[in-house]
Parts: sequence; C-alpha cells; structure tokens
Amino acid sequence: MNKKIASVPNEEVSFSSDFVACRPGDGGCDELDERLSHSWLRVGIAAVFAGQGMALSLALSMTPPEFGTGAYWILHGGLAFSALAVMLFLGGALFRATFAMARERRLSIEGLFCLSLLGAFFGSLAGSLTGSGTVYYEVVSIVVAIYTVGRMLGERSQARALTERDRLRERFDQAEVRRDSKWEWVGLEAISPGDRVRVGPGTAFAVDGQVLSGEGYVRETAMTGEPLPVVRRVGDWVKAGTWSMDGDFEVAVSASTGARELDVILQKVGSFGGRPSEMQALANRLIAWFLPVVAGTSGLTALYWALAAGWVDAVLNSMAVLLVACPCALGLATPVAVWQSLFRLAKLGLVSRDGALVDALAETQHIFFDKTGTLSEGVFRVTEFWLDPHWRERRQELCDTIYGVEARLEHPVARSLVAYLEEDCPDGGAACEGLRLVPGKGVAANTSIGRIQIGECDLCPEIDPMAAQLQLRETSGKRVYVFLEGRLVALAVLQERLREGISGLLRELNELGVEVSVLTGDSNPEISLPENVALEAGCSAEEKEQVVRAAVQAGARPLVVGDGINDVSAMSAAVASISMRSGAPLAQSTAAAVVTDDRIACLPGAILLSRSTRQRLRGNLYYAAGYNLFGMGLAATGFLHPVIAAVL
Repeated sequence: MNKKIASVPNEEVSFSSDFVACRPGDGGCDELDERLSHSWLRVGIAAVFAGQGMALSLALSMTPPEFGTGAYWILHGGLAFSALAVMLFLGGALFRATFAMARERRLSIEGLFCLSLLGAFFGSLAGSLTGSGTVYYEVVSIVVAIYTVGRMLGERSQARALTERDRLRERFDQAEVRRDSKWEWVGLEAISPGDRVRVGPGTAFAVDGQVLSGEGYVRETAMTGEPLPVVRRVGDWVKAGTWSMDGDFEVAVSASTGARELDVILQKVGSFGGRPSEMQALANRLIAWFLPVVAGTSGLTALYWALAAGWVDAVLNSMAVLLVACPCALGLATPVAVWQSLFRLAKLGLVSRDGALVDALAETQHIFFDKTGTLSEGVFRVTEFWLDPHWRERRQELCDTIYGVEARLEHPVARSLVAYLEEDCPDGGAACEGLRLVPGKGVAANTSIGRIQIGECDLCPEIDPMAAQLQLRETSGKRVYVFLEGRLVALAVLQERLREGISGLLRELNELGVEVSVLTGDSNPEISLPENVALEAGCSAEEKEQVVRAAVQAGARPLVVGDGINDVSAMSAAVASISMRSGAPLAQSTAAAVVTDDRIACLPGAILLSRSTRQRLRGNLYYAAGYNLFGMGLAATGFLHPVIAAVL
C-alpha cells in the first residue's frame, strides 16, 4: 500500500462551486458535483420547455384559433407536451413524495402541490379536448419548479456535509504499524486494538491510543479546543484527528475502526436532521386540515356540477377548486420572503442558503459559543515581556536573536513571538545555526551571543524561574522562557485574544432575551466574560452534544456557533448552527450559515431581522389560508373561473 501522510492541516480548504457544470470522469468533479450538475441540467431543460409553453400560451391568448382547426391542435398539443415534459424532467421527486405520503397515511405539502399540479393539467386537458374554457398548462411548470428548486437546495446542504465528512475520514484512514519487526503503512481496517502505531513530526494521529514512547507537542485544537499544542509523553492518551508537531511517538491502539472518537463525531453529521422549526410546524398543522378540505371540496364540487350541468362544468369547477388551493403562500410567497431575508443576512455578514436559519435565529432562546477560534481569534498575543536587568541595555541584540530563531518555526507560540518582535526587528533578526527542536519543550540553537533555548521552563530544570515570575504584572497566561547559556534572560506572557466587539455582542444578546453559554474543550480558559455568561471548560465533543441536546429537550431552540471538528456533534444536535469562515471544512458544511470575515458581532442584528420576518410570514400563512378558503367557496359555486383561480 502506498504511503499516505496526513500532514498538519491547512485550515483553508477550497470548495467547489454550488452550481457546477462537470463532465463525468474528467477528474475535476466529485460525486456530489456530478449529481448537482445532472440535477441543474434537468432544471435547465425543463425551463426550456416551460418557456416554450409560455410562448405558445401567449400566442393562444392573443390570436385564439377556432376549435378543431390544425392551428388549434398544434397550439394545444404543444402546450400539453410542454407541461408533460416539465413533469417528466422535474416531477418525479414530487410524485414519489406524494406516493410515500399516501402509503404512510400522512398528510404533507407534497400532496397539496400534487393536487394543484394535476388539477391544472387535467383541467386544461379537458378544456383543450372540448374547446370549453381556457387552458392554463403553464401553471404546471410553475408548481413543479417551485417544489423542485426548493428541494434541491435543501438536499445540497446535507449532501455537502456528508461529502466533507467522508473526505475528513479519508485523511485519517491509514497508519504506520509494526508488522514482523518492520514498519509498514496499512489501512485502518487492518489495525486492531493493541497494535503499535508510529507517528512522526508533522504527521496525523490516525488512531486513538496510549503513548508507549516519545514526547512532544501535539496540536489538538480541532478535537479538544485547546488553543495551543499540548505536551504528550509516555502514558498519555492521544486521539485520531490530532497532529504531532515535533515528536516521534509509538502508540498502542485502544479503539478499533469505527470506535474512534473521531468516528463517533463524524457519525453524528447528518443524523439530527428533520427537526421542524416553528414555522414549519405551523405550516404542517395547516396542511393537516387544509389538504382533506381541498380534496373533499373538489370531489363534492365535481359531483354536484356533474348532476346539475354536465361533466364539462364539473371538471372546470372542481379543477378551479384545486387551482385556487395551490400552496403559493407556502411554495412561493414564503420562499421569496425567506430568500429576501437571507440576502439581507448576507449583507450583515451571515451567509446561508438554508431558509430554516431564519426560523432558528428568530426562535432561539439560547446560543452556545465555542471559545477557541470563535469568541477568540485562536491567536495568542504577547501581553508582557520581561528582560533580565543585565540585558536591558542589549535588548535589541537579544530581540534580534529570539526573532531569528522563532521566525524559522511554524509553532503557534513562535508566530506570536515573531508578531510581537516584528517592529523591533525590521532586518529579519540574527542568524542562527544548529537549530534543534526539543520535543515537548521548545527549541534550541547556536547564535552569535551564545546557546539559546526558548520554550518551557524545564528546558533548564536547574533554573528556578520564580523570581522572574514574581516581577510580572500578569497573573495568568502562557509563559515562554528564554535561556541563554543556561541563564534565564527573558520571559514572555502570551494570552488568548478575544475578537473585537465580543463584549458588545454578549450584552446585546442578553438585551434580546437570549441566554449565552460558552462550551470549550480548553481545560484552563483564561478569558474574561460577563457574569451572566455561563462557561463550561474541558468539554469533550460528546459532552458538548449532551448539553445542547438537553437545551433542545427543554424547548430553548438552541443555536451553536463553532469552528472545529469537536463542535460538529453539538452543531448537528442544535436547531441550527453557524460556523466561522476560518473554521474546519466539516464545521462549515455542517452549519446552516457561515460568518464572513468571522464577524460574529452581526448576530444580534440577524436575530432582529429574522424575528421580523417570522412575524410577517406567520401573518401571511393565516391570510393565505383564509383567502384560499374563500376562493374555494367561489370556485365550488361556479363564480370563480379556473383562469382566475390559477392567478389566485
């Protein structure tokens, strides 16, 4: 088997476009892209036939030919063929859903769509064959298009999440295992608990297990929320989905394929779908009584007019009942209002194609935030820099040396130190030789001013740093020690930085009556939050999910805002979720929306906008039910022509 290494992750992973045109087998499209291409191709072909039908309908309205002539049959035949073509290309899903509804003895909006569609087609067909009344085949295209496009957009969101889930799993599906006194790369299906796995610097852990040998920094941010790499040594536990930064490890496998914590998280993606929003629940309740009323009224209308005036009037009036009952408020007016709201949300900085997000934002009573990468930037800044008094006159020389060493590293601590010293070292720092990573402790190098070591205090265990620490103003934060020839010469304090505007965000959410909690895997979060914000530290992915599910059961309609793999389970369990633009691809594809430029301060405005939209939509639903009932009464009594019913 070819060796495949999952290296330290690049947080920016590109997505293919939402609307793509792929040639199967060209190597540039995945299965989802090809499926989307085929679906949109069908929509395009159906649109051509729908346009043809509308053109023929316009011609029929402007210069109606005499019944029975060749022109009459050509125009009416073309209209009927166009409607049938649209149903052929796009109606399959609607008819299957309606059949499933009937088989399961339940009522749904698909049934109402199907009744309206069939009413439009057969009513028009009766008019064409008899020459009585006006035809309205184009209504078929409108009804099918409304249903199909809405369904495809919903399926796309779920399919994208499942695709990203599979891609992530594939990144951790091989490991280097000890076999017959040699190391070889094998697939996870060939690995059993108790096997020995080797993981080198810059390589991903593909298994859960216990360290047998080795020591070094492990980056666990995506799985645990720890903002900085943590030291793992013999006896510690490591997880699949984390990365060795600088150490060589041997790990005893503790979990078989499918039982890793990463597998448990990935299995949750897509498994919590289908939880209706308040507006969906209201629409479902309306459909539950409205659909039988429509079907019953249409049937009684047909029976009455068949006895009173003949079958032509019976068909026309009963079809008028079905047409006026077309669920335009649910299938057209409501989606238009939701899409308008999504457009306005995008202008605020919250991008989504999921209309359920509007409901979720309007209904939520509790928002759960992740800390690292969500409330905080995931970047540490130096808040204090202590120098040995003997080096204060040579500060520039020492800073150049520290910068020259750290600029050669990709460790988050190194990047923070480089950012802090950048203005003081415009020339790029001093040269160094013999740079060596000390796994789990830091870095050492030879410089013009001597042997320098930067990192943990146990790089020089014989040095007691307490005297230096007592002179610091900061009582919290990550300490980074600088030793020169075995002497402590500098000490930096790094602290996590909250995003700009977080205090105002939390205050505004509280004023809107939304409870706020922070769930973090960081066991020692050193951030300052308002007293009314609950902070739960050291949470595993499963614990985050349990907290969110409890909120769902309590009726709080929780919303989760996160960015990491360890947030995915909680995001899937929530009513809706939001991901940071800088978040993991799996988190972005799982979420209902992505915050552009990571500006989560837009949330209060998004909630106010969504509440306004919900109030307007609720009124529209009741209004639509009322005028549909009134229109059905007129249609049943023969006072409403099918053409007017179609317009309504």
